[in-house]
Amino acid sequence: MRARGGRLAGAATAIVLAALIVSGCGPSAEESAERAEAAAAQAQASSERAQAKAALAREQAADAQRRADHAVQLFEAATAEFDDAGKRLDKFRREQQERDDGK
Repeated sequence: MRARGGRLAGAATAIVLAALIVSGCGPSAEESAERAEAAAAQAQASSERAQAKAALAREQAADAQRRADHAVQLFEAATAEFDDAGKRLDKFRREQQERDDGK
């Protein structure tokens, strides 16, 4: 008997809860839809912010690459000038040595 009474109490509780939800005590379908729309709007806004951050990161990376390329060009130009100066110094020393040997 107790098992049967417990089942009846459980069934009665379920019926009462269902009646409360249907009668408007629970969230209505409209409220649920509004909450779902709000959540979707938040997700969309979050996605747009993430995309904007990613675009900014790509721009910054491209700018950093341009600056690095320019630094390499400057280094190569400085190296070429240094090599040229070294060759002129060697030539000057050879010419001076030849003059000193010729005297």
